[in-house]
Amino acid sequence: MISWRIKRQLIVVGILLVITGGIVFWFGRGLIPAPTCTDGRKNQGEVATDCGGPCASCELRNPKALTIFWARVAPAGANLYDAVALVENKNEFLASAEIEYEFNLYDKFGAVARKTGISFVYPQERLYIIEPALRTSRDPVRIDFKVTRIEWQATNATSPLLTVESREHMVTEENARKQSVVQAGVLNSSGLDLAAIETGIVVFDPQGNLLGANRVAGGGIRAGERATIKSIWPAVLPGIVGTIEVYPRANVFEPHTILIPE
Repeated sequence: MISWRIKRQLIVVGILLVITGGIVFWFGRGLIPAPTCTDGRKNQGEVATDCGGPCASCELRNPKALTIFWARVAPAGANLYDAVALVENKNEFLASAEIEYEFNLYDKFGAVARKTGISFVYPQERLYIIEPALRTSRDPVRIDFKVTRIEWQATNATSPLLTVESREHMVTEENARKQSVVQAGVLNSSGLDLAAIETGIVVFDPQGNLLGANRVAGGGIRAGERATIKSIWPAVLPGIVGTIEVYPRANVFEPHTILIPE
């Protein structure tokens, strides 16, 4: 049987151990660094190591490059050529308000034309990047397209809904010269008043070969209103028209694109 003296000693030792443990825990906690977004660990509610949750978007840390499906060129008139590339942004929550790109045309001897430009892309958007009427006196046999700079930003922005209600190709004559015209009807279904839209028009023959491409800058279009978009080529498109792709867009990354009701 344990004597009262030994019990008292055990109680004192236990109290001392508790006090010592508390002191060690208190000071030890101060020595352990708090979780951060650069500690190389998945903690504090992060989706993956050091991203997501309270940290930057995981997509923003590791964005997928813009996918380039193809780039093509088609004659648009005397010494003129339309260049177009089909691209897609496969990032779910990343957009770019400014994509810098470059088209280069080549014949069998080397470069014959070069054109740079700027565009934008929404999350998970597929679009045509178009540079019409590139001038060269030598017939290109190859085209190269590349993105030279892109800045990603995390966003929930989506492209305002612009519905293409009609499209048609016709051949008209002006000053005794025939030319191709594509006319499209567009309805602003977005519910937003837009200060400006831009429409890409790409024309293919029945086999899917590129016949021509154009980019048409348009004025404002209010919610529920309709607009007629017209693209004119300096000559008749070189083939039978099969498919006409019409792609109206509004750039909500520009601060004054969406009009605020007065």
